[in-house]
Amino acid sequence: MTTWTVNRLSKEWVGPIVVAVDGDTVTGWTYAVLPLYTAPATVDDLDAAPSTLDGGLGILVGPGSDHDLEPGEYTIWVRYVDSPEEPVLADVGRITITRGVNP
Repeated sequence: MTTWTVNRLSKEWVGPIVVAVDGDTVTGWTYAVLPLYTAPATVDDLDAAPSTLDGGLGILVGPGSDHDLEPGEYTIWVRYVDSPEEPVLADVGRITITRGVNP
């Protein structure tokens, strides 16, 4: 599991995030970023699509993004479809947002 540390004043791409099932990389996944030790209420809560940068999938975090997070720790939850199952993988990665310094 990878942990990314991001200053709360920065806008950064967190990734690449690799989701593998039985050794095969899955590209059709969705995600949710939730506070550490918080689980999604349903699998439908994992509906955000990752962004692509340099050929990898990841998440944009920080001011002006969909994830303008307060200082703290967050878990990246991932959902992928492997018909007929819809498994959810916890702890694919973590994001730690640091306090930063006000200008």
